[in-house]
Amino acid sequence: MVGLEGAVGSVTAITGFEKGSGKTTFLNYALPLVRKAGPVAVFSIGVDGVVKPRNTTAPQPEIHVEAGDLVLTTDAFARAATARFEILETLPGRSVLGCLFLGRALRGGSVTLVGSEHLSVLAEVIAQIRWEGWASSVLVDGAVNRITQVSALGDLGFVFTARIDRVNLQRVAARLRSLSLLAALSVEPAPSVDALRIEGPLLSTHLVELPPGIQKLSVEDFTKVFLEPAELARTLQRVEISVRRHFRLLCFAVTLRDVTRPDFLKAVGTSVAAAVLFNPYEVAC
Repeated sequence: MVGLEGAVGSVTAITGFEKGSGKTTFLNYALPLVRKAGPVAVFSIGVDGVVKPRNTTAPQPEIHVEAGDLVLTTDAFARAATARFEILETLPGRSVLGCLFLGRALRGGSVTLVGSEHLSVLAEVIAQIRWEGWASSVLVDGAVNRITQVSALGDLGFVFTARIDRVNLQRVAARLRSLSLLAALSVEPAPSVDALRIEGPLLSTHLVELPPGIQKLSVEDFTKVFLEPAELARTLQRVEISVRRHFRLLCFAVTLRDVTRPDFLKAVGTSVAAAVLFNPYEVAC
């Protein structure tokens, strides 16, 4: 399956452009495939779903874990889960949803994920898990529009989810082409002397103020490039942009609504098409 082999034995963030893009659906699909290599740690940035316990009538987006898998959640959500957990670590502080802890599933079932309010805490938890060997792979639900924040988690790959319909087809296709270009930027941890090193985000104002003769730019990573798709495409025609840190694009996980696959593939172009994983639950069209 396109891209998923890269999630085995590594840290993978799942993110998307907007709410309802299919992140939780993809997460539940990917878990059993990645789990073939051993237990999986599955986390969220923020709360994966609503901030109410199961005994309300509100819908509860949940993930299904098996014995041995690790999650971050709160005591309230753990009690409401059908899975059962042992507490490995309690996290410092207290979220608005209660006491946050790292738990290992003793019995499989469903649970709502809750992430730390501080990405540095999540990064430390991931480092500890990999050091202790508690899980072979880590999946992180990156929440909506959190691709920049996800970069704080260190070396990782990412999956980008998108729900396409006839209304948003052209807009999202342009974003996917842009992201494909960004993920393919050359990697130069130590940029050449003729490259202008950009600290922080790369903005349109930097392009206007470029010194004469500059043909190379170096940014920390592609999440720091804040250019609209058309502007990015124009910029790459006249200057070379490299990154000092690389994030691996594993695939675009795409769900189509009232759009055929040929129409979608025509809209996004060949560079994006090569990395597309269509929703495995939809009927091929």
